Amino acid sequence: MIARFAWHADSYDRRLASIRYRLLAPLDALRRQGVAIEQYQAGRDYAAIIFSKSHSPAAVAAARRARAGGHEVIFDLCDNLFAAQRAGHASGARVARLREMLGLATHLTFSTATLAEQIAEEVPGLRAPTSVIPDVLDIDPPAALPLSLRDQVALASLRRFHARHAGALHCVWFGKSLGQASGYAHVGAAARELGRFAHPTTLTIVSNDWLGYRGARRRWPVPVTYVPWTLASAPIALARHRVAVIPLEQNDYTAGKTINRPATALLAGLGVVADALPSYEELRPFIALDDWQGGLERYRQWSDETAAALAAGRAHLAAAYGADAVAARWRAILEAL
Repeated sequence: MIARFAWHADSYDRRLASIRYRLLAPLDALRRQGVAIEQYQAGRDYAAIIFSKSHSPAAVAAARRARAGGHEVIFDLCDNLFAAQRAGHASGARVARLREMLGLATHLTFSTATLAEQIAEEVPGLRAPTSVIPDVLDIDPPAALPLSLRDQVALASLRRFHARHAGALHCVWFGKSLGQASGYAHVGAAARELGRFAHPTTLTIVSNDWLGYRGARRRWPVPVTYVPWTLASAPIALARHRVAVIPLEQNDYTAGKTINRPATALLAGLGVVADALPSYEELRPFIALDDWQGGLERYRQWSDETAAALAAGRAHLAAAYGADAVAARWRAILEAL
């Protein structure tokens, strides 16, 4: 089958969650559905190119060539890089390329409605049609991957940590940290809530920033440990906890984020206690939002009602965010070209 469409990214590294959920999973689903689409190959002639996580100089050049040839450019965005720049985590050159990609696009797609609104405010006058398409989620448990020696050591350390705190409510935070905008800067608030809780608690950090963790942990009034994030070990580490905690401050960077983190925890069988974001509101019937002490107590008791709410949340996610459901939304855009 000769590909009519292509998906371009600056990296196709499956270890990156945004690449798995935003590109590789819907691409695979579209191909199963018979859509003639492939990973971008330079020099090939495509009717349309989707650019996801893609605003490198090479991406901009490819988009320019596509437009010059009369082809469609679908630019897909899942982060507010303007906010990241203000937080000191995106260069001016990178944001300049982002602006050019937004201008070159014949169609814009965003991971959340809030992000679409934010970008419209940042770049007034964008005329391309806009769609909101969520990420694909790993609805089924991920296939077990071989554990490295480092993974095995980390998981054994976690097992010993939990044994030292037998009977505690074991909680986990997972993700990456972005200075004061997101991550460790907000974990302290969750740690204080855990410290206030009437029942003993523990906190595990699953991340890829050991140095940031070392600097922050001394301020957290709760027993805490760290597990390096890898594709192989993260699902095992999450499953050893009862509650995922997701502390957030609403700011320009976090406001447009997806439901991926609470959804990942739900699908792993955990309860979730989180600060609310606009995208999280659809999960309010199933998890604890903006109710830290009540949510922790709910998951400590773990009643049949709590288990049923979590099961209903998983069913909701499966219906809305499975690969075929999300691919159908991409397919509608491609078929309309």
